[in-house]
Amino acid sequence: MRYLLLLKRLMRKKSYILMLLLVPLMVLLLKEVGKEDEGILTIGVYIPGTDVSSATLRESLTDCEAVKYMFYDSSESLTDAVANKTLTEGWIVPEDLDGLINEAASNSIPSTKIQVVIRESGLTHLLGREIAASRVYPLVAKQLLINYMSLKVYDGTPSEAQLASLEKSYDSLGLSKSLFVPGYLDDSNVKDAGVILMPLRGILALWLMVCGIATSMYYLEDQNKGLFLWWKTNLTFLRDLGYYGIAFLAPTIITVVSLIYSGIFTNLAREIPALLLYEFTVIMLAMLLRILLKNIRTLGMLTPALIILTGILSPVFIDFKQARVIQKYCPAFHYLSSIHDFYYLYTLLIYAVLLGGLVVLCLKLPVKVGKVFKANLL
Repeated sequence: MRYLLLLKRLMRKKSYILMLLLVPLMVLLLKEVGKEDEGILTIGVYIPGTDVSSATLRESLTDCEAVKYMFYDSSESLTDAVANKTLTEGWIVPEDLDGLINEAASNSIPSTKIQVVIRESGLTHLLGREIAASRVYPLVAKQLLINYMSLKVYDGTPSEAQLASLEKSYDSLGLSKSLFVPGYLDDSNVKDAGVILMPLRGILALWLMVCGIATSMYYLEDQNKGLFLWWKTNLTFLRDLGYYGIAFLAPTIITVVSLIYSGIFTNLAREIPALLLYEFTVIMLAMLLRILLKNIRTLGMLTPALIILTGILSPVFIDFKQARVIQKYCPAFHYLSSIHDFYYLYTLLIYAVLLGGLVVLCLKLPVKVGKVFKANLL
């Protein structure tokens, strides 16, 4: 009955309601934006040439989930689009692309080059450069084959029919797009999800940590108001765990619904144990911070730093493998890694048990110290 009253008290808090509404609104927004998702890169292309290589390159630039191509009629309009952030980057192809390919295939320095226009250097620029190379290199590889076969087989003077036969042979050996099938360590297939929605699970993990710290603030607020004077028990740990569990009831439902609605939910056997274990770990961490700091203001000041640090150390957006030793101290890292690797589910369990034991110790230690003082005074 007391827990039902506690849930009623929480539902009256405007900050708690606002915290719960943040995620549904965010998921709806991301889902709506994801319908017209342009991917990681939007690359503008200007190909003025009418030669064979230019036509082949133009045909090879087809949109995929991660990359969208936009063709421009002039280099000036493409440059302006990069400048006003319409494009991630732009490619300006020389008019005589055949000449560039022939020079590259002849091991000579090309007199002209494909110009890549960027606004600022970064990861997207490096990725765009690799994509440009992957589109141009097949053209160079074909010319290398033609040059080699012309010299070694046809004494440097192949006929048009022989050249056409070489090109046809090369094109027939093209790799199929279905050659690669992505899969996780647990043999499950990778679901097609919008690029915008990919970091959603990590964002939800950070949000649950915010919920845990916010619950600690509500606990301290109720403690200052004398709520626990009427709720005394020898099982303080279980009472506090129930308090946090009630506060996490709505966030748990919202998280599961958000994962299902976004399309990144795998299955119940993977998701629910990992989520509940992560929430227990977050609750233990929040309880430990509450016991040690004992101040709402200090908790509030610590929250941004903790969330930023968790976002960096956990594979929410980027996984820094160089910091793997430090990442193991972050519960969100174990949770996000455990969805497709049961090893990290076990490490998350160990993490939760250790934190729980530390919380029980911190709760019991002041009581035992107080009894010692009373015994000595008497």
